[in-house]
Parts: sequence; structure tokens; C-alpha cells
Amino acid sequence: MALDPDVIILSTYSGYHPPREMYEAERFGKVQDLRVLKEGKVYSLSATPCKSERLEFPINLMIEAKAIYPERFEDIDLEVWIRDYFMGLYGVDEENAEELMDSLLLRYLEII
Repeated sequence: MALDPDVIILSTYSGYHPPREMYEAERFGKVQDLRVLKEGKVYSLSATPCKSERLEFPINLMIEAKAIYPERFEDIDLEVWIRDYFMGLYGVDEENAEELMDSLLLRYLEII
């Protein structure tokens, strides 16, 4: 393959695909030798529509920032950051923030 990306970010616009699919699924066999997969630098966005003006958009920005510039954002724990974001944004408690996080499929998509 002529491309040699440093990072792959999977959009959820056309479906919800956790990174493990690229590492393990047979249909991705032709790309599994890419350096980016060998280095484990495949990430997924949260389950929010792309190209939308939603209040969850900053979450995807933080996911992308951590994926592309891990050294600049190494002090950010996504699970804590997203929980705090929801608590501040919606004024909910930790339990309700967790429910909001679950609705974005963050664990399934291997984001947190």
C-alpha cells in the first residue's frame, strides 16, 4: 500500500467500528501490515453523527487531539475528561454522566 499514515481515526458516520476490527477482522487483511496498525495507532470517534453541530462535538475533538498529539495531551484521561465535560455541560451527577457516556458507545468503541 502506498499510504503510510501515522494515525487512523475511524469515523462513526457510516457505522460503529471499534479499532479491534482493523487489527483482527479478515476483511482488513490487506492493511494489517501497515506500520500504523503494528504501532496500535487506530482510534475511533464517539457514536455521534459527523458533520453535526452537537454539544458532544468537543468530545470528538479531544479524541482526535489525543490520537494525533499524544505527548501534548498525555495528562488528559479521556474517561475523566468526558465525565467532567458532561457534568459541567448538563449539570448532571456522575451516574447520569456515565449513562450519557454509555450512550456514545465509548467503551465499545475502545475510546475509554
